[in-house]
Formats: sequence, structure tokens, C-alpha cells
Amino acid sequence: MMSRWVRAGLRLVHDRRGQLAIPSLFVIPSLFLFVYLIFETAKISREKIRHQFALDAAAFIEMTNYSDFLNRSAYVNGAFPQRIFHEGFYGTCIEKKNNTQGDCGTQGDRLYNILYKNGTYPRWEGQSQTEALDRFPEWMLAFGGCGTSKNSTTPDMDSCGSGGRLDIITMQDALDYWISWDDAQDIYKLYVQIYQLLGSVEDAQYSVFKRLVADTPHSFYRKSYWLNTNDPINDGVDGMKWFDMYGRVGSGFAPKPYCVQEVMIYGNKPTNNAFQPYQIWAPNSPITMPNTISGCTGLFQIESIPASHLYAMRSRHQMSNWPGYPIVQHWDRNRSNQGTLSRNYFNVDFHRTVRCPDGGGPCVHATIALAGGRLWPNPTPKFQTRLYP
Repeated sequence: MMSRWVRAGLRLVHDRRGQLAIPSLFVIPSLFLFVYLIFETAKISREKIRHQFALDAAAFIEMTNYSDFLNRSAYVNGAFPQRIFHEGFYGTCIEKKNNTQGDCGTQGDRLYNILYKNGTYPRWEGQSQTEALDRFPEWMLAFGGCGTSKNSTTPDMDSCGSGGRLDIITMQDALDYWISWDDAQDIYKLYVQIYQLLGSVEDAQYSVFKRLVADTPHSFYRKSYWLNTNDPINDGVDGMKWFDMYGRVGSGFAPKPYCVQEVMIYGNKPTNNAFQPYQIWAPNSPITMPNTISGCTGLFQIESIPASHLYAMRSRHQMSNWPGYPIVQHWDRNRSNQGTLSRNYFNVDFHRTVRCPDGGGPCVHATIALAGGRLWPNPTPKFQTRLYP
């Protein structure tokens, strides 16, 4: 009796060994399919990460061209003239004819303040020259006196109703101060030299910017994208078009210089008349200024840009939940990735099944913004590029 049950039990144990064979026929192929799925997913993820990184780098580098130009132009608009005129004219005192005290004491008034009153250069009124500007979120640099009409995004160069002429030394200055004709000429020559230099600097900055962004269309973007993906360099054209859509140089991003065409000076010349020892002297006609920058005629004064153009660089547009220019870059605009992402083991064509929000095949997306500074008025060189998903 015992042996029969033992033999039966042994037979039962021996029969159970084959039960694993049937499930294994389903599990092992499923395991291989799972491995293939992971492999295919890894290929797509690798390509997506590679192209996303390339787009982020290219968009950031391209927008940096805009921020560099705006920051440098802001310095030319405000901080540089204030520093130059302070160092050159703050210590020069002009004696008053009525012998009264001025901001130099008994020596009269500072030429630095006289020129500012005439609207010849911008400065931060009331701000200490030894105080660091960086701690202020906005630099309140502006023209004073007769130059206040220039303090807008579309500057009016008609200072004090002069018809566009700039009086560096006014007739009233010649009446109030002992400014000789020779000194007036020296001040005029130095003033023109300063703004000729500022104009040539600004002209060179804009020429470089225009060449990088417009003349060779967005070469930094295209080359950066190409270096990080090894795709054909023309594939970057698909992404760079978004910069032109919102910030085309000349329309969506149109900085403009403003110039004065004529200047005038007045001074005192000695005479042989004991009752009138000095005579007010001036040129027979206003002095015509040489062209210092492309885009306007005359002596450069300010570089400005419409406020709407800067606002577009930090506001939200379609296809993005973030502020800035939305940049969409397709992977296969020129079918350059067909070899890498062709039909997989499951006969799925990734290029045909995946669609970007704006149409076409698979794509990556980024939003690039520029904000934080001012070009004119209150030129503040604190423009910063910010990348969003």
C-alpha cells in the first residue's frame, strides 16, 4: 500500500517538470520583443536629446548676438558720454562776467554743467560720479536742458526750437561767461571728435551684428546646430526662420541712429573799443556736420529702437507658454535622419507617425527671450538671454 502511494507521488513530481515548457514558449519571445522595444526607444530618445541639446545651444548663441549689440549700444548711448564729458570738462571752470559765484565758487560755473544745460550729452542728474551704477536696476541717463526732447524712443532732434541745430555754446553763454572765441572753437572740435568716435563705434557694432544675423542669415545658429548634430548645415534653416518671423533685422528688430546735421558756437573776441572790450562772435552760418554713421545724416547722437520690438523679445507668442521667440526645429525637414530613424522592427515609420504642432515630422522646441535692459531712453546695458523649454 505504501509503495503504491510513493510510486504514484514520484510519478506526480516527475510529470510537473514539463509544465514550464508551455509558458516559456510565450515568455521568451515576449522578452525579446521587450528588448527590441527598449532598443528602438533608446534610439529615438538619443536622437531627441541630441537635437534638443543642439537647438538649445543654437538658439541661445543666436540670441546672444542680439543681447551683445543692445548692451554695447546702451553703453554708447549713455555711460560712455557721461564718463568722457565728466573726465574732460568737470574740472574746467568758466568765469562769469558779472563776477558772481557759480558751482565752481568764485571761479564761475563748470563747463561740464554748461554743456549739459545746452543738451549736448546725456548724464544721470543728481547721481554721484563715484557711485557704482551696477546696483541700480535702471540707469536714468538722459539729456538735460535744451536736449530733453531727445529723451524718447523716437528722439526729437529739434533742441529748443533750433530746427534740428545743436548749439554747443549758445549766444546766452557768450553773454554770461568769459568764453573766448578760441576756447569756443576748441570745445567745438573736441565735442565733434568725441561724437565722431562714438558714432564710428556704434556703426561698427551694428555692421558686425547685421553681418552675423542678416547678411549671412543667422550663421551662428546654423553652424551651432550643424556642429552638434552633424546633420546637413541647411537643416538649420528650418529653425532660424522663427527669428526672422518675430525679429527680422530691419522690421521686427530695427535699431535706428539719430543725428544732428548742424551745430553752432558763440564766443567772445577782444576789440579795441574801451567801452566794449569784447564782441560776440559766431560763424556766418551753422556748421554742417560730417556723416559719422550709416542710417542718418550728420553727427551721431543716439541709437534707439521701437519699444514694441524689444517687447516682442520678452512677450509670449503662439506655440509657447513662455515669453520670447518660439523656435521649432524639425529633425527631418530635409529627410536627413531617415537612415537612423527608418522603419523599426515593428514596421513603424517614426517620421510619418509623429507630427509637430506646426505640421511636419518630429521636432524639438525651445523658447528664447531677451530682457532686463534699456537701449533708449535710460540706457541700461543689462540685457540677458534666457532659455525656456
